[in-house]
Amino acid sequence: MDYLILLSSIALGVATVFGLRLTDARRVKVLNAFTGAYLIALVMLHLLPDLYEPEAGVVVKPLFIGGFILLGFFLQIAMDSFSMGIEHGHAHEIQGRMAYGILAGLCLHALVESLALGQTSDNPSAHAHEQHRFLLVSIVVHNYPISIALLGMLLQSGMKKSSALLCLGLFAIMAPIGMFVSSHTGLAVYSRYLMAIVIGIFMHISTTILFESEDHHRFPVEKLFAVITGLALGIVSVLL
Repeated sequence: MDYLILLSSIALGVATVFGLRLTDARRVKVLNAFTGAYLIALVMLHLLPDLYEPEAGVVVKPLFIGGFILLGFFLQIAMDSFSMGIEHGHAHEIQGRMAYGILAGLCLHALVESLALGQTSDNPSAHAHEQHRFLLVSIVVHNYPISIALLGMLLQSGMKKSSALLCLGLFAIMAPIGMFVSSHTGLAVYSRYLMAIVIGIFMHISTTILFESEDHHRFPVEKLFAVITGLALGIVSVLL
């Protein structure tokens, strides 16, 4: 079921592009503002505090956790050099090889952040299950505007619809692959540190979205409304 949930955000992105014709860069930025606020709310109110919460039989090393958060933060900076910042709403006119470079960066991004979704064969604790659920929701919400921006850019570059959908499909399967690999190779044992990397990635993306100003350093009303809505929904998600 989790694999289908991961794919659902990409399918919704396709429906949005072809059904609602939502490819305008300004509208995508507003949508990204919402997801950025939602992500930072989940990170600060749930994912990050839970990362330092001790569990029976588990030794928590705060310095190591902080190091992996920093690793995730700067890893996202490195991946931005390939993806050109589509993760946080940067749309570009692309041609030829540039499109494949962006796709490679986004695929790497989706693969890395989904590794923390892996679960061991043992019955997970209620605490681990809750963290898994919140991370799954975060990734789904985060990937929705990415799929819109990516598909819109590919189509506007002149790429055939079938080729654009094939590229988007490649991006779509990376998260399920990451979760599958983590669950079946033993990586899931290090879920706390993998989660720390993802939190670092989310911190970079959400803060970049929220602190980027428009022309003349003005914060548009629609973007402010999207941020407030995202924060409110994130708070409600944690409380309920």
